[in-house]
Amino acid sequence: MSFWTSHPVSAAYVHIPFCVRKCTYCDFISFACNDRNKHQAYVDALLNEISSAAAFYRKSCPALLRPLQSLFFGGGTPTVPEPRQIVRILTHLRRTFGLAPDCECTIEANPGTVTLDRLELYRSAGINRLSFGLQAIQPHLLSLLGRIHTAGDFRTNVLAARDAGFTNISADILIGLPRQTLRDVRQTVAEICSLPLTHLSFYSLILEEGTPLAAAHDAGKIVLPTEASERAQYHLVRRSLAASGFSQYEISNSARPGYTCRHNQVYWQALPYWGFGVAAHSYVAGIRSGNTTNLDHYLCLFGPARPGDAHQIPCAADTAVPADWQTARPAATVTEIIDRAEAMREMMLLGLRLTEGVRDSDFRERFSESLFSVFSAEIDQLSRQGLIVKNHDRIRLSLRGLDLANQAFRLFVG
Repeated sequence: MSFWTSHPVSAAYVHIPFCVRKCTYCDFISFACNDRNKHQAYVDALLNEISSAAAFYRKSCPALLRPLQSLFFGGGTPTVPEPRQIVRILTHLRRTFGLAPDCECTIEANPGTVTLDRLELYRSAGINRLSFGLQAIQPHLLSLLGRIHTAGDFRTNVLAARDAGFTNISADILIGLPRQTLRDVRQTVAEICSLPLTHLSFYSLILEEGTPLAAAHDAGKIVLPTEASERAQYHLVRRSLAASGFSQYEISNSARPGYTCRHNQVYWQALPYWGFGVAAHSYVAGIRSGNTTNLDHYLCLFGPARPGDAHQIPCAADTAVPADWQTARPAATVTEIIDRAEAMREMMLLGLRLTEGVRDSDFRERFSESLFSVFSAEIDQLSRQGLIVKNHDRIRLSLRGLDLANQAFRLFVG
């Protein structure tokens, strides 16, 4: 077996699709739902999916199984269900896959959905990293985005997390928002730097089709900033964070020393990962798959038996997929079989997101070839355009390349 089909899987993503209210820019699979019975039914189904996958791979590919080095609860808002539901999932993953003693265990949270008591329960259960969805601190921007919290809620929750024993606390913000100014961005970053945060993700707004914010833009009710304005905001964030002791390690992520996000680096290094829950994606043994986005269908597949209701999702026909794979993962459909050439391209495309770039020694270890030979034409073109910096063992995006990253990535799309 090749590296990308036999490499042990040490990361897992668990999707919790419930939230208090759907944000105006969000196109993730999430549902405004505070029904505790629905939450419990969903977690029951999740545990069954985890058991099914673990049993299948333990029998068919035991070399893939290893204790998890990173675990990420995303959503939705995973802090909406009762903490005991998250503890149930953690306990089950510990029993089925195992958790490494130093496992990075992250839970996403929206300000206003946690209390000191909840945070202490998460911490005692083994969660050691929090990721707060802040987005902005200005009331008019929070209202535009449909957020349920205030800047004060964010500050209160971060300080409560510190008091609960969390030392690894992250936040997300958005730039490029309608009516967002450089002053707004400067104030938001200043607030972040005044708090005990160790990590920040800063993303440019993307208007997703079907969201209220996209509809408002199409109707001419809101106007996005110019590309020059959005880039000025991006560079302001980078400079401000650097001045406060954060180091940028990925296009849209900076961290204090020792606090880079281990889980997200699995994605950027094109390594395999488990995905559990409605709409969750997995990349295991060279198979990229995605679960059904229909919550009721997911509950039917993994909930109590309902004769005549449950049915498998048709799997893309491909001889690389084991015959009994669909039985073990009935909620999933194959989206792509990753062959060697595609795995090479993905390592370059995703790895160039990291500020350290891609090391040739890592590429050689995975593919027994040099990236400078396999992608000589692409590297020469990017060098001529000033989009990358290269030395004897690695290539990385230049400062110009950070602004024109999509232009560089296109060369590695198959």
